[in-house]
Amino acid sequence: MRNSRFTLFVLCLASGGWAFGFGLGAPLASLWLCSAGQSARLIGLNTSLYYLGVALASFIVPRLMRRYCRLCVVGGIVADALVTALFPWMDNVLAWSMLRLVGGIATALSIIPMETLVNHNAPPERRARDFGFYAFSVALGIAVGSLVGLPLYPLAPRGAFALGGLVTLASALVAWLGWPDSASGACQRPGESNRGVNTPRSSGQVITFSYGTAWVQGFLEGGLITFLSIYLLLRGYTEGQVSFLVGGLFAGVILCQVPLAWLADRLGRWRVLIACHLLLMTALLGVRLCPGTPLLAVSLFLVGTCCGALYPLGLALLGERVPPAELARANAYYLASNCAGSLCGPALLGLVIDWFGQPSQFLAGTLAVAVVVGVGAAFSRQSGARGRCNTEAEKMPRRIAA
Repeated sequence: MRNSRFTLFVLCLASGGWAFGFGLGAPLASLWLCSAGQSARLIGLNTSLYYLGVALASFIVPRLMRRYCRLCVVGGIVADALVTALFPWMDNVLAWSMLRLVGGIATALSIIPMETLVNHNAPPERRARDFGFYAFSVALGIAVGSLVGLPLYPLAPRGAFALGGLVTLASALVAWLGWPDSASGACQRPGESNRGVNTPRSSGQVITFSYGTAWVQGFLEGGLITFLSIYLLLRGYTEGQVSFLVGGLFAGVILCQVPLAWLADRLGRWRVLIACHLLLMTALLGVRLCPGTPLLAVSLFLVGTCCGALYPLGLALLGERVPPAELARANAYYLASNCAGSLCGPALLGLVIDWFGQPSQFLAGTLAVAVVVGVGAAFSRQSGARGRCNTEAEKMPRRIAA
């Protein structure tokens, strides 16, 4: 137990340092391109290249992990640090685009092994809680990176990028020194660690529901980050009020990760995950229906709370149903699904806004979540039917004996 908690501490520290560089570098990269006279379309494409790199690399990383698990993590974090530090020293679109693509590939190299180890390392009774601490570390790192980077950028633009690179590089050292030797089991080829061991059967419905959760979380994250501030400004809010409201959304992401994860371990991860989907739909409709009232701030806080919880709870649910030796591949596909949502979310919501206006983005988001809830409800019905069949099968020998 002590070893598992120390491993979780190392993973939280390393992922938090990586997230600091991401939270600092992502907005500053857009500001740098804007200062260089690039169009909004090109800035959006540059961001999409990052997520494209993550999605493409996700299909290759599980194979690399079988032989180079620790090197994948450390090499990915080091590459991310170099990309962040070098970005302001480039002076053409091709170089900026290549750096963002490489940054996405590096992120997949580092994040997939760390998330796989969280799943592999977590005791069954606290799987969601471990992911809650991991998600809290990532969210806190991103928030602190943004809070530090944005004020520093006007004073020393290249220095801000360099700071992000240095902190990310320090997290690579933490991962190298703290990566446990026992982590090799998380990186094995499917089937290697299952011999002679009873492992849970993977359920197609659970996996589909988990991947759908990852997709819709990325869909909403990419879409709301792109359009929420614009919507609030058009509703007549000042820049300060918009900052307060968006800050409340991120406060929900940071503050509620661990409590919701603890609740999921107590009440059941599937139940809490479904509840988060339903509450998220209600909160999105609240944002649409309550502009100009205090309920708007409450709704945005709930959007952040539930949307932030979807990713770690979906991963925890996936870990329940996937055999240990298949976790690396399952986690890689999970991350790819999330990035696919981040890629298409801004594009699809942009089309919806062009056709039906700014408020329609929240109705479109609600519909996307409803589709995933439908998949979860179908899984629930099938599980209930299977449970009744198993009960009848258990009673059959007793009836025959009688």
